[in-house]
Amino acid sequence: MRYLSCVKFFLFFFTLLSLTSCAIKRPTPDFKELQELEAVNSSPVETPSDTQIEFPITPGASVPANEQTSTKRPGIALVLGGAGVASFATVGLLKRLKSEGIKVDLIVASGWPSIFALGYGFLRSVHDLEWFAMRLQDVDFKKLGSGSVSKLVESFFKKGDLKDTRVPVVVITRDLESGKSVLFDSGNWIEALSKAFAIPGLYQPVSNKRLEPIPLGVGEAQKRSSSPVFVVQMYSDYLALPMGKSDFLADFQKSLKEEASQGDFNLEVKVGGGPLDFSKKRAAIVAGAQVGGQIASKLTK
Repeated sequence: MRYLSCVKFFLFFFTLLSLTSCAIKRPTPDFKELQELEAVNSSPVETPSDTQIEFPITPGASVPANEQTSTKRPGIALVLGGAGVASFATVGLLKRLKSEGIKVDLIVASGWPSIFALGYGFLRSVHDLEWFAMRLQDVDFKKLGSGSVSKLVESFFKKGDLKDTRVPVVVITRDLESGKSVLFDSGNWIEALSKAFAIPGLYQPVSNKRLEPIPLGVGEAQKRSSSPVFVVQMYSDYLALPMGKSDFLADFQKSLKEEASQGDFNLEVKVGGGPLDFSKKRAAIVAGAQVGGQIASKLTK
């Protein structure tokens, strides 16, 4: 009997304990901290790092305060030229300039940086630009090189006219056969990009005919802006490509050097590796941030 009484007592005790624990209200998970982190500028705020750039935040999140406030430093004009994955440096460069409070008055872009310059003009923030850039793959550039546009690029660039960019963007290229410079500052952005991506050796055949070098557009930037002109070249990996008997790269390198010297400042991005090595995207973005730091230093002198 005593044994049965003990068993009943313990059964009653554990039943009561179970009912009590169920009645206790569990605390609701607090996601406020995560939501705040998502809305924070993904660029370093207090101590900008030259070697680390954080991964992009969710696109469409509220624009950080430092993207809404007026800038603290004078504006600049950017002349960006590049071919290959090193051109992803444009993203890190623009992120760093934004975090440093440096206003970009004008962008003149040639080659692959054109897609990031247009992204900067069309998208809401540099964070959305980075989100877009990290999703670009070889197939998207291959389509651009063949004169078409992928669904990914179309889905991000919803606006149809170059005049709709929030910062003036000029895409400059050259008709490789006629040698004439071609400027795009209004009209359909698809045509501008397809022309800018017609670069020999990158999804384009290399002709044995003499081809005119692609212009950087330094003179165009000086004509359109009174701000200091910073030339940033991202051609180093491309210039190392073997092109057989073609003299295009030798002529192009000479032309780049001469034209870049006309700017107020001339900087270069070097990533290393082949121009179509898309595993170097993040390294290129970090290299661009380093160049942005150099620009900030030059403006404080």
